[in-house]
Amino acid sequence: MRRLLALWVIFSATSVRADNSFVAKTQVYTDNDHTTVVSPLVALSRDSWKGGTLSASYVADVVSSASVDVISNATKHMDDFRSEITGGISQKWRASTFSGSYIYSTEHDYSSHNISLGFAQDLFQRNTTLALGYSLSLNSVGRTGDQAFNRSLTVNSVDVSWTQTFTPTLIGQLSYTFGASNGYQASPYRFVRVETPDLTATEFKVPETDPSDRYRSAFVVGLNKHIFKSSSIQGDYRFYFDTWGVAAHTVQLRYFVTFKDVTLRFRERLYYQDGASFFRTHYTTAALHPYLTADRELSTFLSNVIGVKVSWRLPWVHRALAVEAKVDLFYFDYLNFALLSSRVGANTELGLSVIY
Repeated sequence: MRRLLALWVIFSATSVRADNSFVAKTQVYTDNDHTTVVSPLVALSRDSWKGGTLSASYVADVVSSASVDVISNATKHMDDFRSEITGGISQKWRASTFSGSYIYSTEHDYSSHNISLGFAQDLFQRNTTLALGYSLSLNSVGRTGDQAFNRSLTVNSVDVSWTQTFTPTLIGQLSYTFGASNGYQASPYRFVRVETPDLTATEFKVPETDPSDRYRSAFVVGLNKHIFKSSSIQGDYRFYFDTWGVAAHTVQLRYFVTFKDVTLRFRERLYYQDGASFFRTHYTTAALHPYLTADRELSTFLSNVIGVKVSWRLPWVHRALAVEAKVDLFYFDYLNFALLSSRVGANTELGLSVIY
């Protein structure tokens, strides 16, 4: 299982003070497509010198799946283990912040090296923040049982953002991200069925083939508004499009409310995308295409996520200790994916943190 880490925090305060922190949590993902992922995480950060912060984290994914992808390729079950380690550094100098990080991720058939650099500048009495980031990801793709199979994927990404404090209770943000991917972007285990023109039988299966180049753009606009005495509401809209023909719209709302030592967060995320231009519900011998895919993430679909998170500070145990629990329920409706019409599931999380 491969997962890209987004080194992006929306609605961050325009004047950020680093903290010493320790976070430990475990997330469990499960769905009705017979997939379960258990992900423990540990993260540390420390103010190591004046204006300087060092951070490190480790996360693992323990995957067990008998999903449509697995079954359709004549395999009854798949287990996998993914490990990722991150190291980061940031330096605050007057109104500027410089940051960098390195991520190494590995599993039995995949390895990835990721480098990210960032710069943020506070302006106008710290009411405005302009930020620029760059990341490079170098990936090596293998296939279990085939020592001769070795493919590479390179991903470059640039993002810019403008965060503005309009009033003491209202913050807004605009951002743009551009990504360029070059190399092997299919799955080495996914095979595509080529059927007879009348769709009554499968003539043969061929390995999935995707274009080697993909260029992505994403625009985000968001607002963060403090309301009432101890609550706030956040909303953002994201528009995404790429050279594969995928276009997507995301709307997300979050509401935070605090009662003494307890903070509740409610969220809903609506997502819709048009499928890739070369995606077909059925590929037939009557019209073969240069690119064939059975990736449901390239189909047309919509999804909805609703969730609640509880954070509880425990000052009588330790002045900086807090525990948290989260439950997100999701639903996917695949509009033109032949192998699966819908998917439902949950993400649950339990953890603790010490921030001081």
